[in-house]
Amino acid sequence: MSGSSDPRAIGPGAVAPRRVLFGLLDADGWGWAGVRSVLWTLVIILMLGYIPDRAYYLTVSPTVELGLNMASLVNICPAENEGLPCPAPAGALIPWKSATEADLPGDGVDGSLLQAGSHLYYVGGTSGAPRLATTNVSVATIDAAGLSAWAAGTPLPEARAHAGVAFFAGKAYVIGGASDTTPATASVYVGTPDATSGLITAWERLDALELPAARSGAAVTVVSDGIVVIGGEGTDRSPTTTVWKAKLGANGELEPWATFMELPEPRSFAAAAVVGDSIYVWGGKDASGLAAAALRGDIAVAPTAAAHSAPVVNPDQGDAEIGTIYRWEGTAGDGNLPTPRDGAALWSANGTLYVAGGTIDGVATTSVLWAAPVAATGVTKWTTVELSNLPADGARVGAIGVVVGTHVLLLGGADAAGAYSAGALAAGTSLKAPVFRVGLFGLTVPGLALQGEVGQQIGFLSAAGAWTLNFVLLLGAAVAYGQRERFRAWVAAKLGRKGASAR
Repeated sequence: MSGSSDPRAIGPGAVAPRRVLFGLLDADGWGWAGVRSVLWTLVIILMLGYIPDRAYYLTVSPTVELGLNMASLVNICPAENEGLPCPAPAGALIPWKSATEADLPGDGVDGSLLQAGSHLYYVGGTSGAPRLATTNVSVATIDAAGLSAWAAGTPLPEARAHAGVAFFAGKAYVIGGASDTTPATASVYVGTPDATSGLITAWERLDALELPAARSGAAVTVVSDGIVVIGGEGTDRSPTTTVWKAKLGANGELEPWATFMELPEPRSFAAAAVVGDSIYVWGGKDASGLAAAALRGDIAVAPTAAAHSAPVVNPDQGDAEIGTIYRWEGTAGDGNLPTPRDGAALWSANGTLYVAGGTIDGVATTSVLWAAPVAATGVTKWTTVELSNLPADGARVGAIGVVVGTHVLLLGGADAAGAYSAGALAAGTSLKAPVFRVGLFGLTVPGLALQGEVGQQIGFLSAAGAWTLNFVLLLGAAVAYGQRERFRAWVAAKLGRKGASAR
């Protein structure tokens, strides 16, 4: 029978076309088929977004970058993250490196770090054998290149170690600390840094601002309207629960110390940081030894205005005076440090609390722990990111952590063998978000950021999910390509029928 209407029929002398993978490899001869297979392999790689060691997860990023890939749902980690997974784990730091330019001029033991604008000060500390408090003050300049070499500054009138320091309203304060004759003092010294050179030409003792009692190793933090001194040791070397605040007066000077709600447990040699409307205290020692619990003190804030109603007041704060602490709470369970440690470096960056190094049961450690407190629950869990631990040979005991720009510096302390060190380590605190690659034109446009549990779940989809979606798209393209002739015939038939109907 001739003139078959079957569209799949092959005429005399015709060669049946290959339909390998829906026609993806159709070609005259195996040579061209091999070339096409290579090209399609490259297309598959692009669509899957596979770049070895760089593409891992589908996330919702702050930015969407149009560039590199034709089409990819797999994010690419920026090179600035220096090999961290993509996206970088929460709490991660860009890996530690030696920062010799920030090495301290001395041993770097028992001193205090103070940042005032674009200058960093290392105040006091101990030296010699036996180790005695010193009057030394060193200053370095913070610039785009990092930290300048330390230079000698104006010494303190009295030797100090383990002093509290704060920069507030343009002035640098040195609060309490141990002298070379007593384990704790009540004196407060103030100096005004030169805005350009950073030099403090003179330190003045403020008798009107003397602490209500001698303190050493107190946690000091700055709030919007003053300075808060938390805990510390008295002359009996026992941790205390006292909390004092010096409020900025109308004359631009700090007023005498006022007593706040005391800590629920004694604490010394801890760190303190303000996160939101709360002060967090962590690390250090309590009455029984090394402290595991983190403490949160909630600050009474001004009522917020509400439309068409009376101002909204936090019911928990009651009639507490604005700026005072109306409640202290401690952590439990995973909110406690899993392994309290002695001599750890403590700091806060981007609302996250960190604990680094120190000793656990007398053995120096390189582990770094982090916790991100939230308003509703405070600190709920401490986590370690192995890639953010100190270098294997970089264990530090008694070092000081300070955030300078986009980096944290770990200064001084003793190494694993107990030898005092002036060396510095640096790690990045400003991680780059993964980029979402689609297109060819190198444009960057605002992307979607989902907060909360939904955003977290979407943000951490596995690469397998993204690969599956891309493979489905690729398979659809392959089917369309393989059936293109049949599709054309179908379109032509439809158009032909419409033309016949029109006639």
